[in-house]
Amino acid sequence: MIITDACWEERNLGVSTVEIQYETNDKLEDVASKIKTLSAKYIVCKIPTTKSELTSYVAKLGYTYVEDMILVEHDLKEIERSRMHQRLYDSMTYREMTKEDVEYLKKEIAGGLFSTDRITNDPFFDNTKASDRYLNWVNDLVEQEAFFYLNLYKGDPAGFVILQTKDGIVYNSVLGGGYEKYRNTGLGIVQKEQEIVKRLGGKRVETQVSSNNPGQLRALEINGYRTKGINHIFVKHND
Repeated sequence: MIITDACWEERNLGVSTVEIQYETNDKLEDVASKIKTLSAKYIVCKIPTTKSELTSYVAKLGYTYVEDMILVEHDLKEIERSRMHQRLYDSMTYREMTKEDVEYLKKEIAGGLFSTDRITNDPFFDNTKASDRYLNWVNDLVEQEAFFYLNLYKGDPAGFVILQTKDGIVYNSVLGGGYEKYRNTGLGIVQKEQEIVKRLGGKRVETQVSSNNPGQLRALEINGYRTKGINHIFVKHND
């Protein structure tokens, strides 16, 4: 059981926040003794699917299920694409983002680029909290010197992906998405991060997707990602 004082979320959301990651060897009695001592205004519980007894327990304590977070990975092997997928893939290029590209990305985020995350869908938070959270996240990633890439469709900015790595072998696709102009065009099935990571010398790429975003999950499956693990996410707001 890993308890994290998520101070960055207090900055983003305006309330004290604690995140709990349960582990497969956690025993219910140990969890019970710790979780009741937490007093943060917003508590997020991440429970592996193998720990069904914990989902029932936290629900009885007033925690609300909001989503599953699905961890997927890709071994960078080439996949077989349909003709349409290959045509779209070939029409998409990428390059490293400039400072101007990052500012454009921020405008897209402020305009409501993300709409399926648990903050956006939580009535406790107003509509600006989710976008503020992503904007702060992008600023942090710039400071951390993450890898920012712009996706271009026939030379026009169409989306982005941000990558991080600790060892140069496994890369984490931290954040990504398509821009408003190209929503509902089919470009969502095109993903270039596997190609980017391969060129950077990596061997694998991982990312997470919410069960509230089935379109993105389907796109990941089409592009050859495989499920590595799933966490049930429960949250609680304290007075």
